[in-house]
Amino acid sequence: MIDISLAGIVDLGMAYQNPIALKFSILIIVVILAFEAREITAGLYSRVTVTIINGVQKDPYPTDITLHCQSKQDDLGFHILKLEESYVFSFKPRFPTGTLFFCSFTWKESPQRHYIDIYDFKRDKCKNCTWRMNKGGGCRDSDGTGAFDDCMPWKSVELMDVNNTSKM
Repeated sequence: MIDISLAGIVDLGMAYQNPIALKFSILIIVVILAFEAREITAGLYSRVTVTIINGVQKDPYPTDITLHCQSKQDDLGFHILKLEESYVFSFKPRFPTGTLFFCSFTWKESPQRHYIDIYDFKRDKCKNCTWRMNKGGGCRDSDGTGAFDDCMPWKSVELMDVNNTSKM
């Protein structure tokens, strides 16, 4: 019989004779690989920073927006941004499912609450994701040039008054 060993840990010659030793050897290998995979994925899931800039303007006056961002695990609260002000947050994506952050936006002149997926782990590859919001939706600076040419329209719902009826 040929004597084969894996990195000096497992003697397969003995493992063929003893099924418990074979199972234990496989368990050791799986544990070692799991720790190695954990180290590799830690680098893949490094911190992400999201910047949201208020570019909503109702001519001729600047428009303040109220934004509220959250994920399944985190609620970042409400924030008010004046025209050209920004809100910045950062997080570490969850392993292995990733992270989805969505934000709602309202402003005085709009009868709707507007939503956009501001960060989707399956979609976004950026580590510094910058958005500029406007009346039609949000535009991303996807390549870091400041072009904001990757635009998405709002998902919107009508705001309700205290009687739970539409304000329109």
